[in-house]
Amino acid sequence: MLGFLFTSAPTSKEKMLRRNKKDFQSNQLRISENTAPGIFSWLMGVLKRIARTFALSEKTVVIVPTKEPEKPFVIVPAKEPEKRPERPAFPARCIVFSDTDNDVSSVKNTLRFAGILSKKGKLTGNLEGISIFHTGDLIDKKNPDPAVVEYWQLLQQDALTKGCHVKLIVGNHEQEIWQKIRAGEKCGMGAKQARWLNEFIEGLDLFYVAGRVLFIHGYPTFEFLQTLLHYKEVTGKDLNCFNTDHYKKAFRSVKAMRQYAYVRENRQANYLLYDVADASRYYKKHGRVVSDVLAQLKIDIVVHGHRPQRSGVQVDYEFGKWIPKIRMIGNDTMVRYKGIGAIVIRATSSGALDMVFINTKTESNKLRRKVQEDLRKPLNSSCASRFTGPETADIKSVAQG
Repeated sequence: MLGFLFTSAPTSKEKMLRRNKKDFQSNQLRISENTAPGIFSWLMGVLKRIARTFALSEKTVVIVPTKEPEKPFVIVPAKEPEKRPERPAFPARCIVFSDTDNDVSSVKNTLRFAGILSKKGKLTGNLEGISIFHTGDLIDKKNPDPAVVEYWQLLQQDALTKGCHVKLIVGNHEQEIWQKIRAGEKCGMGAKQARWLNEFIEGLDLFYVAGRVLFIHGYPTFEFLQTLLHYKEVTGKDLNCFNTDHYKKAFRSVKAMRQYAYVRENRQANYLLYDVADASRYYKKHGRVVSDVLAQLKIDIVVHGHRPQRSGVQVDYEFGKWIPKIRMIGNDTMVRYKGIGAIVIRATSSGALDMVFINTKTESNKLRRKVQEDLRKPLNSSCASRFTGPETADIKSVAQG
């Protein structure tokens, strides 16, 4: 019985066979320095065949060694070169509003004058290739009307179905309303409306550049333009990306937002955009360097609002003496009180820009026909992507009085 419970001790011959087997196995696992390159090449070939099997061969594959002995190599697809967005071309035709301050009736009146709205207030026909801009202060900071915001949002949606794009830019009124709501004020609205309005304001861009034209609410300061130039040189991105990369991140705090908020009092040294109290004096001092930076940014025309023109007429080539080679246009015609006011810009077949100023002094049946013809006239496909600066192009400007 004991013979079934215990096995006999291994003989010396069996011990020797077991020792030889272990030595053989260990030798199989040991790779000498001389054979390592050959093994690596073989492994590379295997990994490439595996990559082709899983359709990875179309992309570059990088073999990265790891520290873990059980995983000597990892297949990592190489990062494709980042496709940086290019500056958008200037739209073939556009109409630009500014500082309507809670007013909708004057906007509708101007759009009817331009043939974009019918007498009943409906969008007319096909508006392919036409853009509508608003450079800020579409609501009033003292008494914001949510219905005005709703109108512009619906206009954006409806216009898109007609091939027309509506671009809204933030003004100091929207920024001040945002600051009040962030501080706990409701500005005469319910809590739900206040939150909705804040979300709308946070979705607006600070500026927009198309072709060689800058659309912005207030006067572009040297500090702001210099920051844009630095951003362009460091990132190589389209200038409009600054809105997402920097401006919209400032909504995290009221303090951060104030550097873009066109403030006049208590301006700090780090503020980029602020209310220039005496614009003539400011550009007399900084106009040359502002012009130089704009030239480096490839911007020849600036369309802005913010500064009301009591005459109700757009100011063309504003401070041209102090800002050489730059066509600055003040578009705050106090349209809320005047009932009509905008700029129509059209790219001609030569690539130049034709500008027509709509205001109470230019309003006529002759101008109405010209504006509607300019906005509806078919253009060559290349017109929307070409632009010639004011120093080399014959830019026409219609402004009477």
